[in-house]
Amino acid sequence: MKTMNSDEILKVKELLYDKSIEEVISAIPHINNKETLYVFVYNYNWDNGFDIPQEILNNEQCDLSIALLVFYRAGGFEYLSGKTDNENLPQWSGFIKRLYDSIISKRYPKGEIEFRVPLSKVQLYKLKKIITEEESVFIQNIDGKCLDADL
Repeated sequence: MKTMNSDEILKVKELLYDKSIEEVISAIPHINNKETLYVFVYNYNWDNGFDIPQEILNNEQCDLSIALLVFYRAGGFEYLSGKTDNENLPQWSGFIKRLYDSIISKRYPKGEIEFRVPLSKVQLYKLKKIITEEESVFIQNIDGKCLDADL
């Protein structure tokens, strides 16, 4: 797997902090490095909406660690806990349901990037009582290269 260099880190910072949403959306399909996508999602400001994360999920480099990070950062625990649509948040409901379905259908391959389930012991315990075997993908850590870094 290709490792991020200082130029790629600067590129991620520029996309995160200096570009318009439209510029970021047009740049995402051209990113061909899983690590860049992961670090971008890790630092993404969710006040900017769901369009940019959707572009990341559509990128052919997106793997399971990236998809799970997007899922949890977008409120995946809340979705797994209730699995109901929130009619007050239709955009969120549509986004999280599509992502859930994509993960369950194994659209994203397991890669070489570490993912640690961002839940407390209590949250994990509650989920283990209500999820199906098929949904266990949401509560399993993925071993690999740790890229959790604040930019």
